[in-house]
Amino acid sequence: MAGWTMHRLVRAGARSDPGRFMLRLARDLGDLGLIDRGMTLAAHVFTSIIPILIVAGALRASLDARSGPIFAEHLGLDAATAEILEKSLPGGAQELRATGVIGLVVLVIAATSFARALERSIRMIWRTSTVSVKFAWRWLAALIAVVVGLALVVATRIVVHGEGLIPVAEFLAEVVLWGALWWIASWIVINRGVSLRELLPGAVLAGIGFAVAGLFARVLLPPLLADSAARFGVLGMAFTYIGWLLVLSCLLLVASTAGRIVHLTRTGRAWRRSVGARPSA
Repeated sequence: MAGWTMHRLVRAGARSDPGRFMLRLARDLGDLGLIDRGMTLAAHVFTSIIPILIVAGALRASLDARSGPIFAEHLGLDAATAEILEKSLPGGAQELRATGVIGLVVLVIAATSFARALERSIRMIWRTSTVSVKFAWRWLAALIAVVVGLALVVATRIVVHGEGLIPVAEFLAEVVLWGALWWIASWIVINRGVSLRELLPGAVLAGIGFAVAGLFARVLLPPLLADSAARFGVLGMAFTYIGWLLVLSCLLLVASTAGRIVHLTRTGRAWRRSVGARPSA
């Protein structure tokens, strides 16, 4: 009975363009393994952020003694949660000197792990084959693009603020910045195997999705982090934050998959099952 009902729903959906689009999206996301691959991306983001926080915390005393509190305030955390965040980070440049070259190598490897995971995800979505390791420079280039994009988003939130139409301008700026970030980063990690024109629809969807998610994060994330910090300390904050990273990773994967379907629809190939290479997880 359930199978018959589902069959009728599929047939009904296939009669309209939006229905066919949603059916193709559901099929491709099923092939991708949305939650599993999203969790992989989220974990790589998390393990990439921690070394960067260590270095940033080691340098903050010599650069700006108030950088930690300002960072916590920017996240919208209360005093108690900000104090827990402060205690979780190193207190001066001495730790950075102690890590030396080994720490720098670990930082680079950990940071590029996200770029490699992003490459595997984008290649699986677009069914492109892997390239030689001699093109490994693209991982660093993609990482630089992501870091620059994130810096611009944060700078926009700091500079563009106010009342009236200012929040609208800030939202539109974030849409553009997030879209450009994932547009360029995706193009780099797959070694320009897919054209910028083909990647544009997915980048636009990702930009809108991340900007909307940012609005929800400013309201929901601070109290969730504060509650987790009060109950479980730094570990609770880590679990909460990685859960939010999972949401963002899934948003990126859905946007990229939907963008590919938009491209296939425009070229009349949306209902042909792709047979290209499928990179391993």
